[in-house]
Order: sequence, then C-alpha cells, then structure tokens
Amino acid sequence: MKKLIATLAIVGAMGTSGLFAQTGDSIEDLSITSSFAYESQYVFRGVKLEYDSFQPSLEFGFPVVGGDLYAGIWTNLPITNKGPMGNDNEIDIYAGYAYPITDMVTLDAGFIYYWYANAPANNSTAMSYVEPYVGASFDVLLSPAIYVYYSIDQLSKNANGQMDSGILTIEASIGYSFDLSEYVSVEGFSFDVGAYLGMGIPNDSSATNGTSSFLYAGVTGDLVYAFSENVSASIGVRYSNYSQSGTAYTGTTGYAPTIGNQNNIWMGASVGFAY
Repeated sequence: MKKLIATLAIVGAMGTSGLFAQTGDSIEDLSITSSFAYESQYVFRGVKLEYDSFQPSLEFGFPVVGGDLYAGIWTNLPITNKGPMGNDNEIDIYAGYAYPITDMVTLDAGFIYYWYANAPANNSTAMSYVEPYVGASFDVLLSPAIYVYYSIDQLSKNANGQMDSGILTIEASIGYSFDLSEYVSVEGFSFDVGAYLGMGIPNDSSATNGTSSFLYAGVTGDLVYAFSENVSASIGVRYSNYSQSGTAYTGTTGYAPTIGNQNNIWMGASVGFAY
C-alpha cells in the first residue's frame, strides 16, 4: 500500500475532467483496482520485515467535488518463516482524498491503519496504529511527489532508552516509464523506474545523547506488459538502504531488536486489474 499512495494522487489528477468535475452520481463512476503481487522480501521504508511474501490489494475510487475519494486494503502475507522484525500477517486499511488544484499539482490527504494480526497479545499498543498523511504530486517530468506521515502509537526508543510514541516521516519520490514498443514488435511493453528518499524522526524530545532519526532510500525497476487497458503484469528488482543515528526502535511492533544499518536487494512480480 505504501507504494500506491504517491501513484494515487497522479491517477486522481488524470482521472478528473477538470478542476470543477462533477461528483459521480452512478455506480458506473466507481473505479476498482486490484493486484496480486509476490515479493522475495517485504521491505518497508528501507527495513526488511519479512521474507517471501504474497501481497494482494484492493482499492475503490469515486469522483467527489472535482477530486477523487478512495479507500482500499493492502496486505502482506508471509509465505515462509517469520522475518527479522517478528511480524506476521500485516493488514493495512487506508482512505483519502486527492484533489487537483491545478493541471499539474494534486494535493492528497488521508490515513493508514496498520494491523498486525498475529502480534503478541501482551503488547497491545504494538498490534496496530494509525498514520495520517498529507502530500502533493506533480504532473511534470519524472512525476515528483512528496509526502509527510505521522504514525500515532507506533513505538520507538529515544536516545535515553525510554519508549516514545509517534514517528514523523517525510518521503520524496520520482518515477518514469520508458515505452519499449519501438524496440519490440509487440505493443504494451514498458520499463518503469522509480526512486525514493525518506527521513524518519521519532518523538525524541528528551534525548540528550544524540538523535534516533533514520534515513532510507531506494530504487526500483520493473518490466511491465499491458495485456489490455484493464490487465497488466510486471516483474522487476528493488534496492533499498537504511541508516540510523543513535538507538532507535523504528519497527512497526516496538518489541523487535534494534534494526541497525542495512542494504536490501530483492525481486517482485505482480498482476494488476482495473475496472
């Protein structure tokens, strides 16, 4: 789901017929997208949380007052053993509203509810948390976007060794799709690339021994084939880097060991449907 948010705003801008597009008034105005993905690792904001995973998702969109109201569910279902963070099945429920303020700029706001269905019952705060977000995307070259997230009740550990709640995350991303149809005899092939850079700042106002902030970055590359305007498939590789300062519990469960710096390389494949 984390990868879909920036894309959502761009799609929302393209999907309206102008700043004053009318609110949809029939079921035909409802859009539905779904995907079934496999990832050899589940990496969230530079941190590896699980190994081989199945990631199905479903999303609904509806035009409202010139923008797009959307809601969806994204899941990570591990195929093999538990990952280093001790998480198991993850279910993310999200909703938001994307509004194009100009032909090139779309504002987006919403929230994500993270639920870890199999998290230890003795750590109820870590079993779920809510993360509101706001962002902007730009319909220009490289489709840049910037988002700000603030996780409520996500546990972190400050530089004094005390548990805090709440992490502010700022993430910027770019992407580009190379049309390969002129190089192959079959229409519908493209190579999609993307890059992102983010910074996380845990609630650490009492820190005296340094900060527990973290940085992460990554790049992706996917070969995409569109069977039709409604069905597509992709396969590709990803790389991410994570680094932190001080001692930080930036994991989604709070009971995991200190993460430490890490580099991750993995692959993924998916089939997507749009209605």
